[in-house]
Amino acid sequence: MYFLLAEIIQPINCILVSEEVPNISIILSERRSNALKGIISKGSSIKGNFYTKKPNKSKPSSWSFENTNIKFNGEMILLKDDKIWHPYQNKIKSHEVNKVLFSSLSSKLSKVTNETDLLKATSGFFKIETGCYGGRINKV
Repeated sequence: MYFLLAEIIQPINCILVSEEVPNISIILSERRSNALKGIISKGSSIKGNFYTKKPNKSKPSSWSFENTNIKFNGEMILLKDDKIWHPYQNKIKSHEVNKVLFSSLSSKLSKVTNETDLLKATSGFFKIETGCYGGRINKV
């Protein structure tokens, strides 16, 4: 019971870095009951809040973005190298996932911004840093 409580309370530092524009990243730093919460940033400029949710029996992995009056959401496509991960296969473990694509994020952001770097980054893959371990704390 102690280990479960420690994992819920302990802060996380999961960093996703754009493969297209490396100075754009998503930093997930807070664990919620049904999601990880963080920010999407370009250098030191915060573009908005970002949430990721793990899949369940009725919904796939998903993302959401919030900034003032704007809220977008969509599906996440998780990969290990170039192979797609999903919960109904047994070849790739969830902690082995190292890339993610945020489906439709760029097209939705294009409705509210014309920042070329942000749109280019969000249309491509994000590398999942090793500290993420599928959203859990990576044990050392």
